[in-house]
Amino acid sequence: MFLSAIEFLIPKPLPFLRVGLANIPLLLAIDVLNLPSFCVLVLLKILGQALVTGSLFSYVFLFSAAGSFASAGLMWLLKKSLHRWISCIGLSLAGAFASNAAQLILARYYIFGETAWYIAPPFFAAGTVTGFLLGMFANKFANESSWYAQMQDQRNLRQDASARESRTRESGSFRAGFAQPGIRRLGIGIPFFAILLFSSNLLLLAAVVLISIILVRLDKRKIHVVPAIITVLAIIAFNLAVPFGKVIWEGFGITITRGALEEGIKKALLMEGLLFVSRWILAYGLVLPGKFGLLVSDTLSLFTRFGQAAGGIDPRNIVKSIDAIMNELD
Repeated sequence: MFLSAIEFLIPKPLPFLRVGLANIPLLLAIDVLNLPSFCVLVLLKILGQALVTGSLFSYVFLFSAAGSFASAGLMWLLKKSLHRWISCIGLSLAGAFASNAAQLILARYYIFGETAWYIAPPFFAAGTVTGFLLGMFANKFANESSWYAQMQDQRNLRQDASARESRTRESGSFRAGFAQPGIRRLGIGIPFFAILLFSSNLLLLAAVVLISIILVRLDKRKIHVVPAIITVLAIIAFNLAVPFGKVIWEGFGITITRGALEEGIKKALLMEGLLFVSRWILAYGLVLPGKFGLLVSDTLSLFTRFGQAAGGIDPRNIVKSIDAIMNELD
């Protein structure tokens, strides 16, 4: 979800075009997870992207699902058949090709018609470049990460699954319904999520963000103001790089348009709002019944914790920084 959130901030010429950051966990998971667990991870990736981008009920969700299933399926088959003869770079390139092909076919029938083939060359070229770069990063992380090495040494996930089941059974503090603080807060937070994901009213989005910040502060939780401001400004700057709409300022080779500015502000409010609402909901923990409920709870918790820790990532040594965060979260 965190990588999907980062990717959402990157402006793109077409809504379903993606850099593919969220494919990195899939590349790394092939050597660690069995097939059922890998399929669950793919589903979480698809749903996470849809929730973060607010595209769950749009055609973008269909494109994302088709690309993800095609990419993950081909990468899994290649890895299991070629095993040590193929690296993360090869898997990433193959996955990018499969994803692009699936999305291009859908674009041919649902959006562009025959003209879809005109965008095929740049589409596949961009996918090749990003697939190669992501594969290089995945290779580097797999070779240098102590956390990933530990995960590979613990391939038998049954022990971990048993621990989770035990944790679920021993959670005597769980009380169904709104008696549990986390469940009660989730019920209150759902309307906030709905506004953030589906509203385009900037004042309403700003109000939700402000309320969520106040709620977090009432819990006496620390808010890192400077990283938040930097994140907001970076999101807006990214979106201003793709101008559209009425020009409101132009000079020094820079064009600022109303459409790009509003889109940047909207995305910034969305991301900050999701983070603060999640922090407030999960302040007391959120334990849902059953294995799937526990999985959802853990995913939301990790999303929030990684979002808070991401400010400590050193651009000069990304792998080491992420590795340290993953070891801490683990």
